[in-house]
Formats: sequence, C-alpha cells, structure tokens
Amino acid sequence: MEEKQMMAVLQGRRSIRRFSAQPLARELLTQLVVAACWAPSGSNAQAWQYVAVDDPEKLARLTAFLPGVQAPPPALICLCLDRERETARAGQLGEEVLGVMDLSMAAQNIMLYAHCLGLGSCAVRGFHPTVVRTALALPPQVTPELIIVLGYPAQQPKAPARRPLEEVLHWNVY
Repeated sequence: MEEKQMMAVLQGRRSIRRFSAQPLARELLTQLVVAACWAPSGSNAQAWQYVAVDDPEKLARLTAFLPGVQAPPPALICLCLDRERETARAGQLGEEVLGVMDLSMAAQNIMLYAHCLGLGSCAVRGFHPTVVRTALALPPQVTPELIIVLGYPAQQPKAPARRPLEEVLHWNVY
C-alpha cells in the first residue's frame, strides 16, 4: 500500500451509527477478528477475547443498552480482556494498563480493516458491563472492555475538524 492510500484510509474512516439492513457474512466478522489479533500486545500476552454477535434478537437486547446507537446494527464485536491471562503474562501493569491498550490497538485494526472492506463501524464504551457480561455469558475472569458495532453504512458523515498541529505537536519539550 502506498503512503497516500494509507493516509486516505486513516482519514476516510468514520464512526458510523446507522447501518443498512444487509447482514454481514460470518466470514467478514472472522476476517475482522484476524486483523485484531495482529495488533501489538504488551509482553505478548494476547489476553484478548472476542465475541462476535450476529443474532438479531441478541443485537436488539444489547443495543438497548448502547448509548448513541439508535437501532440494532447487523453485527457487533465485543472486545474482552482475559484478566487471568493478562496478569499471568504481564503482571499488575498488564492487568491495569497494557491489556486495555492492547484491546485499543486491536479495535483500531478492526475499524480500519472494516473501512477497507466497505463496512462502517463505531466503538462504544458507554455500556453497563454486567448487562454485557450476562448477555454474552462471559466467564468471571473475562471482562467486556469495548464494543464495535458493524454494518454497511446507511450514512457517511463528514469528517470533524481536527485541531491544528501547532496545538498538539511539541518538539523535545512541552
């Protein structure tokens, strides 16, 4: 991929909250999780777990608890952290910091790859963990950290303005 193509992908991805009714093939969801698994992982813990949801009834129940998502998406992926594995591989720092950082990078892989596949996505963190844990039957050591809703976009919002580099880039000292 050329530099300009990569920048176009980075600048073209948007948070999509409205999707067409077209279902997503499980093969696409699997490809997105493969992309996620290629994210960096502190201490190579790879303590991530993914729950892909494509059942319309379960999507409707979960969406009721996802602020900002007006209607059930065709699919979602819940990114979870296996805290036992993270602690065993990376200690307290892993459990408290690195595991969530790993999932953040995995989420970016999912959303960028989804964009390349013509899909829309939106990361959602404002959910009640107990509701998600129960709905997805997560074991006690696995915690839901982020949900990415997915589907074919029904809208393409414009890019919000970005702060000028002069406000965010500092050389050598703040």
